[in-house]
Amino acid sequence: MRIKNVLFIFLTLVVLLLAGCSADGGKVTARDVLKQNQDADILKYDGLIYSNVTKLEWFQEKKNQIQKGEEIGKIKKVTTASLFFTNFSATKLPKGTLLYDTNDGYKGMIYVETEDGDALYYMSLLEG
Repeated sequence: MRIKNVLFIFLTLVVLLLAGCSADGGKVTARDVLKQNQDADILKYDGLIYSNVTKLEWFQEKKNQIQKGEEIGKIKKVTTASLFFTNFSATKLPKGTLLYDTNDGYKGMIYVETEDGDALYYMSLLEG
């Protein structure tokens, strides 16, 4: 029950963030996200911020349709400092974690495989 409350709060914050954010030409920044949730699980790739959506209820049905595609890089830095949150930076993923695109037509999705073999899914955050 507590996880649902945390997920609801997180989704509410993301919606508010997306609705009110106009910095960086319509792109959500690490600063925007970390200002709302210091414990956010995000990464940056190709100038966009991606948020972990793996355990979100609405995503559960979609995740079976998403497959690992080509490798696109690996995490170079782990940080919660938004000032120097550059491409291939992450807040939770360990340095060296491989990132993959998806080969299923989903734009704005990154597939991550942990050392334990678990699949994680990150979705890009854009201003709405």
